[in-house]
Amino acid sequence: REGCFSPISPEACPLVQSFMCHNRTFILDGHVQLKTGLQTQERHLFLFTDLLVVAKSKSHSHFKLKCQARLCEMWTAFCTEEVCEGSTDPERSFVLGWPTTNCVANFRSAEQKETWLSFLQSRIREEKEKDYPKSIPLKIIAKDVGTCAYSKTLSVTNVDTANDVILMALQQLGINGSEKDYKLWVISGREDAPYPLIGHEYPFGIKMSHIRDAMPHGSKHCACPRQLQGSFLTEQLPQELQCQFVLKPSRLAVCQQLNDLSQKSFKRKRSIINWAFWRGPGTHLDNAPLSSTSAAPGKLFGLLLTAICEDDNLPKPLL
Repeated sequence: REGCFSPISPEACPLVQSFMCHNRTFILDGHVQLKTGLQTQERHLFLFTDLLVVAKSKSHSHFKLKCQARLCEMWTAFCTEEVCEGSTDPERSFVLGWPTTNCVANFRSAEQKETWLSFLQSRIREEKEKDYPKSIPLKIIAKDVGTCAYSKTLSVTNVDTANDVILMALQQLGINGSEKDYKLWVISGREDAPYPLIGHEYPFGIKMSHIRDAMPHGSKHCACPRQLQGSFLTEQLPQELQCQFVLKPSRLAVCQQLNDLSQKSFKRKRSIINWAFWRGPGTHLDNAPLSSTSAAPGKLFGLLLTAICEDDNLPKPLL
């Protein structure tokens, strides 16, 4: 079946050879299913000492590169229900992510899953220990908190999660509440719309991935380029490489989703797939609305809900 090929000698694979260099070693490869929302993709993973390469199998020796991620910017978690629809076997799955992607990695066996989880966590930890710098200033913009929008710049380390950053921001802003009451969103030039973080991601890694991508070609794929000085972190990046972090109350997200989808009971558990229906356009980063309802309340694709919903029910394709 397509996607299930395994190279006889991974080191001899042209794709693997293209990533090999004097300070990078090949470690492990294997087949995996990557699930996000309702989508499932057959993929092949190649793990190096500092990189994870995701490819599509074409034959036993030919693979098409789909994406690559620096291990120092990656994360793992176990909140599979927040990332994909449908049930997943926790014995064979875990959440794998990199800026700004979360997916459920589903392996063929529990043993294979444990092997990959162990190697990934170990390599991510080691690459973070070698990371440079280990802390950066991160500007947090607070919206829909109080009567106006305001911001605070925090010192964030490479091991602070999104939930850690939320708690720091609340403390600095003098706001009562916990990480469950707020969501941290990323507005990235790479994405078409603002992206909500679940809580386990590393904002440091997200910001640094944008900065590293702005580095000269010879150094931007390096995990910890020494050219990164403090002054560079505050320079204006090209729009497609910018990212902003916005703090919003979680209750607004829930209310917006319910208003967009139906006025009646719609109890299906929220997951990342649902964000696409209401997270809104993000073409102008400074003024990007964080939900489609801010532009057209009560509308879906520009049409009134009453015009497309018969008997107050959503169209079957959306359900």
